[in-house]
Amino acid sequence: MAIELPTVNPRASLAVVSNKVSDILSAVKVKVKAEAVAKPLFKPVPAAPKIEINREPIISSKELAAKIAELNEAVVSKNLAIAFIADPATGKDVVRVSNKSTGELIRQMPSVEALKAMQNIDHMMGLIFNDKS
Repeated sequence: MAIELPTVNPRASLAVVSNKVSDILSAVKVKVKAEAVAKPLFKPVPAAPKIEINREPIISSKELAAKIAELNEAVVSKNLAIAFIADPATGKDVVRVSNKSTGELIRQMPSVEALKAMQNIDHMMGLIFNDKS
């Protein structure tokens, strides 16, 4: 008994396979393009939380003067003088500790160098951010 196989044209079957592969590839490309459009490339940045800053002074100027006088009375017994002043060039508060009998400056906070640096920074900021420009 002999089995007869149908004759198949190899060029025709290659064309059919090629068409099917082409259809599959085009379907995959469409799906990939659809997914690329659907997914955002970057995640959105969340909104920054709002922070409330209390800009009211903690202590009034009268209370501060009273505390300074209290500190000065406390250090009189140690022959020291503490002076709280505002630097005229920078407007920053300065604390000076000096020997009461000799007037010698023992310590200043912030230092003279730091105050000069602050003044220079303020000057440079004024040059960079000129109000006229």
